[in-house]
Amino acid sequence: MSKLDFSKLKINTVTKLFILMLLYEGPKHGYEIIKTLSEILPFKVNPEQVYPFLHKLYKQGLTRVVKVLERDKKVYELTSEGREAVEMLLERFSNLIEIAIAPKVNVCAGCGVKIIGDGYVEVIDGKELHFCCKHCAEHYKEMKFKIRKTQKSV
Repeated sequence: MSKLDFSKLKINTVTKLFILMLLYEGPKHGYEIIKTLSEILPFKVNPEQVYPFLHKLYKQGLTRVVKVLERDKKVYELTSEGREAVEMLLERFSNLIEIAIAPKVNVCAGCGVKIIGDGYVEVIDGKELHFCCKHCAEHYKEMKFKIRKTQKSV
């Protein structure tokens, strides 16, 4: 994997990233990639965005042509080095996403599950507490009530 130079690959658009993800799923020809990208992306994808990138991946040894279909359609597949490159990119992006959402992650005061966003919020004993759902909040209050009742009786 040490041969791969990401600066030469220039994964600088969502389109290129998605092309790699589609190839990671399995072998595809260019038109199939364009068609899929047009369905999942909110903008039109042109052949000029796909074919030069596929050629660059091929030249760098990250893809190989596994067969040629009618009308000279080449089916591309990631090589083992290409799969490693995509896995490295996925790891990098997952780290970035984790950093981006970390400030928005709360922990349910009832069950401890991580919540992205506020979840269900209640003020209990003057403190704003986050819960994953109303049921965890109710359970939390019941347990707190039982603890207080036990402490008063001791």
